Amino acid sequence: MASIDHLLSFVTNQDGTMVTIHADLPGIELLIRELESLRDAIAENDCPHTHLFSAEAAGRELSNTKLDNQPAEVHNVCHVKIYGWNFEWAIRHGLR
Repeated sequence: MASIDHLLSFVTNQDGTMVTIHADLPGIELLIRELESLRDAIAENDCPHTHLFSAEAAGRELSNTKLDNQPAEVHNVCHVKIYGWNFEWAIRHGLR
């Protein structure tokens, strides 16, 4: 698979209680487009979700980041799923 032309990675610490996001300008723009799409759907009272995948998960949205100088950043996230909830569905799912 060809390399991707942006940096966007989510990395967790050992126990998954901290998420670090690494991004360059094109990576931030990709994330903003995904979030704007969710926002627009929620504004229309839809409850969508989106996925971001790394190459290991057959995707091209997420980069892999291994930083030797950041020992707390241990696990690259290969799949990020982002839900958009309207108020009603957030209540139904016990999120509000």
